[in-house]
Amino acid sequence: MAACRQPMILYLISELDVGGAERSLYHLAKGLPQRFGRPTVAALWGEGRVGEWLKADGIEVIHLYASRTGWPAACWRLHRTLQSGRFRLLHTFLFHANIIGRLAAIGTGVQVVSSIRVMEVDRPFRVSVDRWTQRWVAAETCVAEAVRRWSIDRGLPSEKLITIPNGVDCSEYEAAPGSLRRELGIDREDRIVLFIGRLHRQKGPDLLLDAARSVCREGKLPAAVHFVLAGDGPMRAELERRAAEAGIAERFHLVGQRGDVPGLLADADLLVLPSRWEGMPNVVLEAMAARLPVVATTAGGTPECVEHGSTGFLVPPADPRRLSDALARLVCDEALRRRLALAGRRCIEERFSIEHHAAALEEVFDRLVRRRRAA
Repeated sequence: MAACRQPMILYLISELDVGGAERSLYHLAKGLPQRFGRPTVAALWGEGRVGEWLKADGIEVIHLYASRTGWPAACWRLHRTLQSGRFRLLHTFLFHANIIGRLAAIGTGVQVVSSIRVMEVDRPFRVSVDRWTQRWVAAETCVAEAVRRWSIDRGLPSEKLITIPNGVDCSEYEAAPGSLRRELGIDREDRIVLFIGRLHRQKGPDLLLDAARSVCREGKLPAAVHFVLAGDGPMRAELERRAAEAGIAERFHLVGQRGDVPGLLADADLLVLPSRWEGMPNVVLEAMAARLPVVATTAGGTPECVEHGSTGFLVPPADPRRLSDALARLVCDEALRRRLALAGRRCIEERFSIEHHAAALEEVFDRLVRRRRAA
């Protein structure tokens, strides 16, 4: 394909606060091959820290301010942007961006690549909307094969669905300075079990609290164990109340939304993700890239990146007892933690690097551009 000076690809995402999808977009926008031109990123609402990162790297960011001007106005502004002739492809992230992007692209000649990042088991209406608007999608990427199969079972067209796992940039996790122990006054010999994610039922922080209560009551642990939850969401007040009632508030730290993921991982001893349902959780891949062992549930595509007993431990969703047993075992066994951590890093380098992710998407983009030229 000939080199293209003008940007071919516009990325659209719901928001640009720090999260798994937002970090994926950031790395893709930075790593896009020059022959596609310099990408542009649009966000439906808010500005956010990831938007600042993008602009610092010289990437144009368009803010549509949908929450301020209303959805129709944001959709129309995006439609006019696509009509400018600057773009051939629109790559959308997250549900609202997926749907608004499809509607805005109607009549512009721009092909839409959407993404399915999670099984929307609690929101069947979203799956229906996705199905109803498939006529305006050229391809839809799924972050895990489990997500693809789940989507097909709910009526999405298999010929449009492509499994492309998330990827992470391993270089971000080399020698990152720790940011938890000094902040929280946790002694070096104590253990930190880290959770990063939204405080929402999907991610299971309430299950983690039940498991933490059991672990903290364990009398044979080699050191005190602290549970640190980085993130915010609707369950925060409930978690604070329940931790106080259980008598573990001094060991159960809710530190809010954070942008320093590498620093959080650097100070932790292991990562836990007790999700009830999932896609392909970026935070698990990030922990493995940071040489941190993982305890997670078998939800969604997590078993596609965590091999039980080799790169981490897997437990059934909604089973606090099995979760606490796995956490206690890793807390007590430093050699096991080290072995799992090294195997996890090798797995990321071999299968889930940002280079693997970008190359797979590049192939999709190439195929769509060739198909349009041949039409």
